[in-house]
Amino acid sequence: MGDHDEQGVSRRGFLKTTGLGLGVAVGALVLGPSAVSAAESGASTPVAEGPFPYKDLDPREGMLRGHAGYWKSGCAYGAFYGITSMLREAVGGPYAQVPYRMLAWGRGGGANWGTLCGALTGACAAINLVAADADVNKLVGELMGWYSTHPFPSDEATKLAVTGSFKQTAKDYPKIELIKTVSKSPLCHVSNATWIAASGIKLPDDRRKERCARLTADVVAKTVAMLNAYKAGTFVPVYKVDEETEICLACHEPDQEGKMSCVECHEPHEL
Repeated sequence: MGDHDEQGVSRRGFLKTTGLGLGVAVGALVLGPSAVSAAESGASTPVAEGPFPYKDLDPREGMLRGHAGYWKSGCAYGAFYGITSMLREAVGGPYAQVPYRMLAWGRGGGANWGTLCGALTGACAAINLVAADADVNKLVGELMGWYSTHPFPSDEATKLAVTGSFKQTAKDYPKIELIKTVSKSPLCHVSNATWIAASGIKLPDDRRKERCARLTADVVAKTVAMLNAYKAGTFVPVYKVDEETEICLACHEPDQEGKMSCVECHEPHEL
């Protein structure tokens, strides 16, 4: 039969035409009609690199969404969703092309490795969408410094929980106050371990998870307040490393990277 079937149709021509049709069909399912039209015409679809447009957001609404997002898919998802879902509604445009789930991997300090707190991962990713490249480090650095010195969960987060404003929690979760702790670190491992040691509540307990849900809500509120101020031209970073860490960094700046408290992990030594 060679390159022709019984109907006299060239196999090469058949594959060419059906392959194109299949590609367009798959493209329509995955990318959407506009992307397929661009692909058919040979035009490239522009990707918005940012900074994306921004409108003032409500920190309290961000807390509600961040808390709910935590219970849906973890801390990083919760923080990213809490901020970008409001921007998707208020601004639309490029935010409608950013999937919330892209930050879900950050839960538990990155696939439960206990590194950077997932709430920070999600919030910092949102900052990176909004802020100019030259300003990202200022905002992210301020957020990490604030996180390291802030007592979590806040009174506001506990009030929202106790009054039932947080709709999405663990099943039958009692609306109770939770002990506050300061991590002195942006790391999930340190943040959780510090709170667990002070509260006596272990990692798998729903009360510990609720603590992290409220923490996520707090991080969203702080990030929204910072972004609102940044866009209004009133943002001023205030965080500074403590004196002990500053002394450490003065000697070790050439051989290390970081601004965390050194003595949380290393024994102090005399100069």
